[in-house]
Amino acid sequence: MRTDFGDLVVDQAIVHVVPKRAQGEELFPLQLSQTFCRLDEDVRYELQGKLRDVFARLGREVIEDPELKSPLPDAVRAFLGTGQDLVQVSGELAHTLRDSQGGNSPAGLLLVASARLDGQQALLMVKLEHETGMQTNEIVTDGLRTFAMQYLDDLLLTQKSKVYKVALFSEEGLDESRLQGWAADPQTSGKDVARFFLEKFLGCRHQNDPRELTRRFHDTAMNWVNSRCTDSDTRMNYVLATMVELQNPTTMLDPTEFIRTHLREPDQADFAVFLAENDVPIGTFEKNTELISNRLQKMRVDLSNGAFLVAPVEAMQDGTIQVEDLGDGRTTVTVTSKVTKTSSGAAAGRPPKPPTQRPELPTQAETLPGFETIRTLPKQATPAHNGYALPPAQT
Repeated sequence: MRTDFGDLVVDQAIVHVVPKRAQGEELFPLQLSQTFCRLDEDVRYELQGKLRDVFARLGREVIEDPELKSPLPDAVRAFLGTGQDLVQVSGELAHTLRDSQGGNSPAGLLLVASARLDGQQALLMVKLEHETGMQTNEIVTDGLRTFAMQYLDDLLLTQKSKVYKVALFSEEGLDESRLQGWAADPQTSGKDVARFFLEKFLGCRHQNDPRELTRRFHDTAMNWVNSRCTDSDTRMNYVLATMVELQNPTTMLDPTEFIRTHLREPDQADFAVFLAENDVPIGTFEKNTELISNRLQKMRVDLSNGAFLVAPVEAMQDGTIQVEDLGDGRTTVTVTSKVTKTSSGAAAGRPPKPPTQRPELPTQAETLPGFETIRTLPKQATPAHNGYALPPAQT
């Protein structure tokens, strides 16, 4: 993943005025430029510096999604692949931006620039909004020094500016079957990009969405535990470590640190390879449990004799539920607590299923020898608290 955009160079730029798209009203015409902007060296230097910084801090890899049916990827290919004129391509992009915006998007400008990234041809897009400010100039009146103040309503990309969105595609992204590039949106929190800009205008999705990476880490860890570990105690420790790591309030997930802290040394290299084989990065990435939040509250253990246990994570940690590996493929599960209710049926509040009906399995189910399945269940009670102490690796 590229994090340094210090080699980004802006060659030529053109700006178009994109009016507000009022809902239910006739579209206002675009004010399209007919030639390039005049960029002196100071303007070019400031523009390059601003964009290099925002891509380095907030740039997210994006990839074309053909199902979104945006005309932008084809326009980018026409410019980068066949050398179509920048003025013509930028005008097409201005129309695409106007059609992509909803009624809440204000009028603004679209800057389209031919650029270079690592020496390769690139196409840069910046959605801007006008800003206002005051300018003072020193003057002399009647022999006395003073300042003339001027109100400016057409400022762009000021030092404090946050209302703009940027995208960058280079020839490197044409190598794959789907267009790839980068997008950034300083106006949003974290590293998200406004949906209309990312999906409707760019026709792309995040290539490494934190929600998807987090889900992939969870599923891969569970699959590895169930396919590579045979000792019940070790399996339980690893599953708990995974669930607690995902529940803790930190915003980043570091698989390398997780491996070092919570896995036994003989297992560390194999788990790292397993992550890589399942497209889970070893380096730190942004954590987002939105797709798996309902799997992190309770654990369900199914045994070969038909019994099963559902328990919150806290019960697995505080010693009220203990698991003992008997060494012959069997496992003893001990529950120490008070009985508060008994009832008939396969589960509390759920009627038994007819014998001919296949049992309904939860989303995550993995078969374990002697400890048949460990799987997480959707939330049914109050959520587990964050900030648990992770179980240490057993050496």
